[in-house]
Amino acid sequence: MSNNPYNMDNLSTLLRIERQRAKLSQYQMGKIIGKRNQSFISNVENGVFPLTPELCIKWFEACGAYEHVDLVHYLFRLHPTAAAPIDPALNESASAAVINMIHQLEEALQATRYLARWLANDRPGRQAEELPMADIKQIFDLIPANKTLIYSLARSHGLNMKELAERWTRKALVSQVAMAKTEERQALLV
Repeated sequence: MSNNPYNMDNLSTLLRIERQRAKLSQYQMGKIIGKRNQSFISNVENGVFPLTPELCIKWFEACGAYEHVDLVHYLFRLHPTAAAPIDPALNESASAAVINMIHQLEEALQATRYLARWLANDRPGRQAEELPMADIKQIFDLIPANKTLIYSLARSHGLNMKELAERWTRKALVSQVAMAKTEERQALLV
């Protein structure tokens, strides 16, 4: 096994560790992820069965290992902003997470103001300056800060993340912030 935790070779071992941490037997995990038997689970954990993002995400969700779902997104490159996952130890305290979120918001606000000035100075025909990557990174830091807060609230206060996502989606659909339905997007393209 490689020393790098962000390595596909380590994924089957992490699946076993998280299943055991969640106190699920191989039989129980097989039932949870979709009518699989103990032998299938053993083969997954021993690296015999090829892993798919869907399998890994189902598995880690069943274990409440949210950071490991982020790891799957990172390892399989499921999204361009998928980054290394947050250490689960940082997601245990909701009070620490909210303090961190406030700090990150303040730094991101300052970085956003700088980025706005940088963009305002961008003119056609003028030599383009390099992107202010330090400021953009500071804004990007809001993503893991948000996850840290949400994960800690789920662990310490029972926040239902799926319900939260559904509430956000309903509001986003009503306020027309969410991506239009396929039919509506196709109508716009005509």
